[in-house]
Amino acid sequence: MFIMQLIYAVFVAQIAKRTNKNVLGYFLATLIPLFGLFFLIYVFWSTILSLLDSVNQIKQSLNSKTDGA
Repeated sequence: MFIMQLIYAVFVAQIAKRTNKNVLGYFLATLIPLFGLFFLIYVFWSTILSLLDSVNQIKQSLNSKTDGA
């Protein structure tokens, strides 16, 4: 189980680095038994929501430019 959490921690650390979060904190939080699994789900969920918000902003920006033209 620890090996799987270590793999998850590496993934979470990469996401943290790209989103300008505390890499070491996210890595260590993912290694905590049971909590780490829920933290992994939180990190993926928040990343997906952030991505969807960005896509929606781009869509709104494109729609406002085509409506004004």
